[in-house]
Amino acid sequence: FCTLSKIKIINGIHPAPVASFNFNKPSVCLAQNVTVLDNSTFADGSPLKWSWNFGESNSNQLGQNQPPYTYSTANTFNVKLTVTNSFGCTDDSIRKFTVYPYAVINAGPDNFVLEGGSIILQGTATGNNLTYLWSSNPLPTYLNVNNTLNPIASPKVDVTYILSVTAQGGCTKADSVFIKVLKFPEIPNTFTPNNDGIHDFWEIKYLYTYPGNRVQVFTRTGQLVFESKGYAKPWDGNINGKALPFDTYYYIIEPGTGRQPLTGYVTIVK
Repeated sequence: FCTLSKIKIINGIHPAPVASFNFNKPSVCLAQNVTVLDNSTFADGSPLKWSWNFGESNSNQLGQNQPPYTYSTANTFNVKLTVTNSFGCTDDSIRKFTVYPYAVINAGPDNFVLEGGSIILQGTATGNNLTYLWSSNPLPTYLNVNNTLNPIASPKVDVTYILSVTAQGGCTKADSVFIKVLKFPEIPNTFTPNNDGIHDFWEIKYLYTYPGNRVQVFTRTGQLVFESKGYAKPWDGNINGKALPFDTYYYIIEPGTGRQPLTGYVTIVK
């Protein structure tokens, strides 16, 4: 016979073992693992069997020393240990263990901002007890604050912003968003299309970053001599393959994406 007494009783009555265990950490985040640590005691006989149930279906395990266990869902589980000694006496212990979920987050769509302008980052997050932290690559962040979901960004260069969201249980997840800075086009007012390899083309710095740009160039009398939608190939000073003479020409550049049209003049020097 078995008794719940911790003191051995003679005449064939044996004290039951005392099932006891701990976890190697107080809780985990989903996809992290936990290890159970057996602390059971056996006052009589010898240890015979350890039976574990981790609270999920098909989570029964045998053996004193269990490998780390990874839960497939976030929840609070009843973990049960049943121990048996060589006399067939048993005892069990149940302890709760919590697996916390990560927040569902999105740092927002990749976007652009005009040089000198600002943009509100479109981060979203759902979960419990959330805290937010924005960082950037490269530094500095050029944010008005870094601990809200939708800060105002005023970057000077192209930047990747990283949103880290920590939910209940200390579970942190991150996502990133790329912001391109559309710099103000640098428009030269002269070029020399003489095929000497130096300033042979009207190179407009940064204009290529505006995908919908439009360029028009006119003579003094208003004749259109060059037009381009997009500026992948800079103007070479020709019209229909024929070189234009030394003169001053007038342009209208429409960068698009919110930038106002630019007007001015460019001189072909020969």
